[in-house]
Amino acid sequence: MATKTAERVPERETEKRAIVPYLLVLASAVLCYAALGLVLRALPGYVNDTLQGGGVGVGLAVGAPALTGAALRPIGGRLADRHTSKPIMVIGSVIMTAGTFLALVTSLGALIASRLIVGAGEALMMGAGVRWLLQLAGQNRRGQALGHIGLANYAGLAIGPVLAEILGFSNESTAMWLVAAGLPIAGAALAASITQDRAAPTPAHEALPTARLFQLTLRPGIGLLLVNVGYVALLAFGATVVTGHHLHLAALVIPIFGIGVIVSRTALARVPDKLGGRRTLLAAATTEAAGLIVLSFATSTGLAVVALVVLAIGQGLAVPSLGLLALQGVPPGAQGAAAGLFFAYFDAGVGLGGPAVGLAAGAIDAPAALIFAGVAVFLAIPAALAAAPHRAR
Repeated sequence: MATKTAERVPERETEKRAIVPYLLVLASAVLCYAALGLVLRALPGYVNDTLQGGGVGVGLAVGAPALTGAALRPIGGRLADRHTSKPIMVIGSVIMTAGTFLALVTSLGALIASRLIVGAGEALMMGAGVRWLLQLAGQNRRGQALGHIGLANYAGLAIGPVLAEILGFSNESTAMWLVAAGLPIAGAALAASITQDRAAPTPAHEALPTARLFQLTLRPGIGLLLVNVGYVALLAFGATVVTGHHLHLAALVIPIFGIGVIVSRTALARVPDKLGGRRTLLAAATTEAAGLIVLSFATSTGLAVVALVVLAIGQGLAVPSLGLLALQGVPPGAQGAAAGLFFAYFDAGVGLGGPAVGLAAGAIDAPAALIFAGVAVFLAIPAALAAAPHRAR
C-alpha cells in the first residue's frame, strides 16, 4: 500500500506541473478558433452584398475550410508525433494568419482560396494541439483532453462574433480581417512561449502505418460522422422548427446548445475516462438522439429548452467517448496521428450531413430533418460496440 501511494505522488506532481502548459495550449487554440468565429459572423453578408456571390458563394466560403481540414488533420497529428507538438502548432497558426490576409483581395476566388488555406492551417494547429493535450493530460485523462479541444473550438467560435460586435466591425471592414489575422499570431506566440513540452517525438517502435491507424479509427470515426449529422441538423433547421411551432426561441437555439456543450464538456469532463468510451457513448448517443426527436415536436418553450439541453449534453459527451474508442490499441507515440485521423470524420460529418438533412427537410419538412438526424445519431452506438475488440495491449 505504501509503495502504491509513493508511486502516485510523483504522478500527482507531474499532473500539477502540466496544468499551466495545458491551459496555455487550450488558450492558444481558443485564439485561433476565435478568428474563425469572427469571420464566420461576417461571411454571409460579405459574400452576398460585397462580392455578389449568392447562396452558392456563401456555401463555398463557409464550407471550404472543412475540405482542407479533413485532408490535412491526420497529417498535422502525424507531424506532431514526429517533430513534437509545439512547432507544428505554431506553423499551423501562422498559416491561418497568412491565409486570412488573402481575403483582403476583394474577389470571391481570393476569398475561397483564403478559406482553404485557413482550413489547412487550422488542421495542422488542431492536430498538433490535441496531441499536445493528450500528452500533458496523461493516459488516464485522454477523454478529458479530447473533450477540451472541442471546448476550445466552441469557445473560440462564440468569442469571435462577440468580439466583432464589441469592436463594431461591418461586413466590409478591413480592420475585421486584420484582427482575424492577428488572433492566430497571438495564439502562435502563446504556444511558442510554453517551455514544457512533454510531447517528445515518436519512438520508432511506436509508429504505426497509416493503414493500421485507419483500421483502428474507422468505426469510431463513422460514429463521429453520424453524431455530427445531429449537430448539422440543429444548426440548419433548429431555429426553423421552433419558429414553425410558434415558439419565440429561434435566436436562442444555438446559444443554448453551445452553452450546454461547454458546460457539459467542463462539468462532466472526466465521465468518459471513468465510465469508458463504450458506456459513455451508449448514454450520450441515446441522449442526443432523444433531444433531437423531442425538439422536432416540442410545442412548448419549456420542453424545447429541455430538449436543447439534453441534446447538448449528449453531443458534449459523445465526441470524447468516440475519441477514446479511436485511441484503443494506439501507442502513446502515435496518438497524434490517430486523433487527427479521427477528427477528420468531424469535417466529413459536417460536409455530408448538411446535404442529407437538407434532403430530408425538402422531401418532408424541417421536423423530419431532426428526426432523421436523431436516427443517424443513434446509429453511432453500433460503432462503439464494433470497436470493442480494439483494446490496448
